[in-house]
Amino acid sequence: MSNRINLSKDFDVVSEVLETLRFKGTIFFKSELAAPWGMYLDTTSYPRFHIAIKGGFVLGMKNTDNLISIKEMEVLMLPLGDAHWIADKPGRNLISSEEAGKACELGKPFFQIGEITTHLLCGMIQYDEQAAHPLLSSFSDIIHIPHNEISPAVWQLVKLIESEISSEVAKRSALVDRLTEALFLKLLQEKVLHNKESEGFIAALNDRRLSVALQILHEHLQQNWTLQELADEVGMSRATLVRHFRETVGLAPMEYLTHWRLTKALSYIKYTSYKLERIAEMIGFSSAQSLSKAFKKKYNASPMSVRK
Repeated sequence: MSNRINLSKDFDVVSEVLETLRFKGTIFFKSELAAPWGMYLDTTSYPRFHIAIKGGFVLGMKNTDNLISIKEMEVLMLPLGDAHWIADKPGRNLISSEEAGKACELGKPFFQIGEITTHLLCGMIQYDEQAAHPLLSSFSDIIHIPHNEISPAVWQLVKLIESEISSEVAKRSALVDRLTEALFLKLLQEKVLHNKESEGFIAALNDRRLSVALQILHEHLQQNWTLQELADEVGMSRATLVRHFRETVGLAPMEYLTHWRLTKALSYIKYTSYKLERIAEMIGFSSAQSLSKAFKKKYNASPMSVRK
């Protein structure tokens, strides 16, 4: 590495992406269920997950006969928000998860007649859909995490979430949302982000030189980078860096840099009161005018109209 650039050991590219995209967690269903039970969940653009705290369940996807069996203390993640159903066994009558969730909030949960067989916790992670990022497209449609691959830290978060939801103070709270976000990130870190068979942006994070390139661009966003400078920092030729970066991330390094700068600009404009001149300085644009021009081209709207 060049002496010009010092990278922080504590800087986390994924955490910054999730924060910039305004990832917000919520638990939309928590209940102890007696068989027979079954729910369907419509398609959404947001990641969802199901945790079998006690007992297990079966999951089926739309337009396929393939079933996934989830055992006790296992997790199933659906990062792409595909439509699916869950039940104690196939062939059950299904109600919507929205209807089941509302019944729980009213203190009149469904599926309570008979012996309790399943304790289920279901969560969702929402984000600013206008702020797209290659990380989102690198997830697989289904991620099954067996019990032996889940750390004690995950279950500690689950217990905290359950405790907060069960409190008499509030059935829904900001703390539950924050804990849900932490739980989702922890699951990603343990099962997805360090997966050697990953693809796309996640694969780039697991590549020694590409991960350095990404951290440089994220941590030193305001610097006026050239392709040659970035290649020198990671120890690759310009051609090799461009080819390898594009094949893995889906964009060339300088294209990604512009994309990320404008994603950060969108976040600053929507969620802060910073003036455009200050934002331009923070993310590496030469002026507010140049930022405004690039912003309009990408989002088909002016910065001020988005802020309003």
